Amino acid sequence: MRFKYYVIGAGSIGTRHFNNLKELGQHVISLSWRGIDMDTLLHDLRAAQGQAGVVIATATKIRMPLIRDIADTGAALYIEKPVAYHPADVDAIFSLPLDIQMRSMAGFMMRYHPMVDYIRTAAPKHMFRAGLEIGHDVTQWRQNWTFADSYAADPDGGGVLLDLCHEIDLAHLFCGDLSLDTVRSTNHPDFPKVDIQSHLTLTSDRGVIANVSMDYLAPKLIRRGHLIGIAGQLDYDLTQNTVCMTTATGVDRHEFAFERNEMFLGIMRDFIALSQGNSASNPIAPRLDLTKEVCHLISNAWASRTFSGQLRANLT
Repeated sequence: MRFKYYVIGAGSIGTRHFNNLKELGQHVISLSWRGIDMDTLLHDLRAAQGQAGVVIATATKIRMPLIRDIADTGAALYIEKPVAYHPADVDAIFSLPLDIQMRSMAGFMMRYHPMVDYIRTAAPKHMFRAGLEIGHDVTQWRQNWTFADSYAADPDGGGVLLDLCHEIDLAHLFCGDLSLDTVRSTNHPDFPKVDIQSHLTLTSDRGVIANVSMDYLAPKLIRRGHLIGIAGQLDYDLTQNTVCMTTATGVDRHEFAFERNEMFLGIMRDFIALSQGNSASNPIAPRLDLTKEVCHLISNAWASRTFSGQLRANLT
């Protein structure tokens, strides 16, 4: 029986995953969420007897029934980030059978950026402070798209913290296990329950204090960070693809070649491998069972937002 893949969700990210699975030589079927026949899909997945993988690229708020029903068929799951945003839903996902979790993935594709594993391994010893920031004018993200009509503007599952939660995952990777301290957010008068800016303070038992800032507002893309240790400081910029390590003896600068779709191809190659019972090639592949702590961190952060200000920015 040939392994078969399904992509649920025909938006930009679902289309990308569908095209990449085809490019990687897989038998793949694209399903629009609005047109899906769940009874037929679940019947086909049961008949596959575990020889199937399903990419769930729908809006986050409608995923839980899909995840439960598909996992019951024995199919592997690729769940777009964030896997969930209510802590109870995160608990439910990580109560799935372990063999399903070990064949499944969370969609933290930034782990496939060539700089990320380098930064993780080159991080200064005895780190005590870190800062990560990402920001970009949300109206420039996609063509023929408006914020008000998008999932991002939905008070149930929208907002910048969930949209840009890759930076929380990166902070967790770079700094080790982190616990949530505070979340301060800014809203918009037209979207009072949606964060258009969020700032997280995270701490670890090893003495690290990390700040993660994200926004829908910056006129030009910002994606950078710094990791500071007793003997050195690492500064990186994911828009310029550069890393600088500063120590008492000088500065070392590295540049990285990068093609955006390679991240998506890389994570999809590993999903193919895991779903078929093989090992992932990336040492930090986001295999579902290994992402429990950061998924809880993201959901707890979203649930803990405190709106401390309001800004009338242009979101149209």
